[in-house]
Amino acid sequence: MPRPLSRPACPLSAGRAEHGSVADYREPWRCPFTQLEMREMWTYGEGARTAKGYRRPGGTAVAGSWVLVDEGTGNVEGVVAAEEFSRRFRPVDVFADVPGLPTYLGTVTAPDGTALVDLVLDRNPFMLANGPRRAARPHALMVPRRHRDGWSSATACELAACRTAMTLVAAWYRSLDGGHVVFCANDSAPNLDYLRDAQAASGILAAGGREPASTRNPRQDVQHAHLHAFYAEHDRTVNHESSALAGHRVLAEGHRAFSAALGSDAVRVKGDSASLAAVMRAAAQPWGGNYCSYRLGVDGPLWVMPALGPSQDEVNQRLARADGLQAEPDPKLGGAINLVRPSLADTGRLHAAQRAAADHRASFETFVTQHGLNAQSLTADLAPGAPSAL
Repeated sequence: MPRPLSRPACPLSAGRAEHGSVADYREPWRCPFTQLEMREMWTYGEGARTAKGYRRPGGTAVAGSWVLVDEGTGNVEGVVAAEEFSRRFRPVDVFADVPGLPTYLGTVTAPDGTALVDLVLDRNPFMLANGPRRAARPHALMVPRRHRDGWSSATACELAACRTAMTLVAAWYRSLDGGHVVFCANDSAPNLDYLRDAQAASGILAAGGREPASTRNPRQDVQHAHLHAFYAEHDRTVNHESSALAGHRVLAEGHRAFSAALGSDAVRVKGDSASLAAVMRAAAQPWGGNYCSYRLGVDGPLWVMPALGPSQDEVNQRLARADGLQAEPDPKLGGAINLVRPSLADTGRLHAAQRAAADHRASFETFVTQHGLNAQSLTADLAPGAPSAL
């Protein structure tokens, strides 16, 4: 049975620094937190209970203790003492066991058989009825097996495995009516707050400390690094699902909606599998280590950018035009532009998505078998080379 939380007086008055991240909050807290502020917090679980949480920074009498915030209301639920938190709570991770998911595709492994990167279908396809055949299109994700942190924390072997996965997915998409691929990620810096608490609880690190609090990329829906592989049609085509909702024909522009360049807040990064992670960390340092990435095709230029800025807004607008969807200001992101994804709330669409996932799994298995590969052990090419996109 979950243990009770110590309860602060709530509502509590505001004391906020001008930049507005979780790290900038000073006592007493403001209650409730905004949707954007909550999206900057990590989600933790204790049994069936989940809550947003953040660690109070050093310099106060209560440094290191954790504030828990209700996900629905934004109100402070209570406080958990330093070191006790990591004993009771774990970061929520829906990708903790990708091979156990019903949309699992395969795994890229090292020569010794070590699992490096898993491939899985997004359970909510963007496109379920495209073109004259009303074809559903796949949306694959590449997920590092070992760690939750962003690709900027990946090893050279993991980056090489990611390149193998990307090359394979790009070839698979081409086999499906000449589809193109766009790679994007919404990555967070390592959750150092939780690591510090766990180390303090184990006696490795002294309690307290004055390190700034770490925040999550507000665009990252899943607390585990993953790379999106968006399918882009070769030609303009009718999105029948969007057309039915709009009451008129809606065209998906396909790969013509994309270009390789981005705006001034995006940074182009280069590097091979041994150096790219460090280059990305350096580029993302001004944004607290959080970043979004974009790459058109396997070998196009790789861009990283802040999660909330004009370049990432533009990426979402391109994705919307390519798929025949909408991109709108999202209050959960403080008004930043976000792609409006079709919902699975409708039972009919949920069942259609499940059928599409089953068809795509069968298609992928057939594709890898035709190329003499084993989906559960796709050997990574670990030779030096530039990973294609992260």
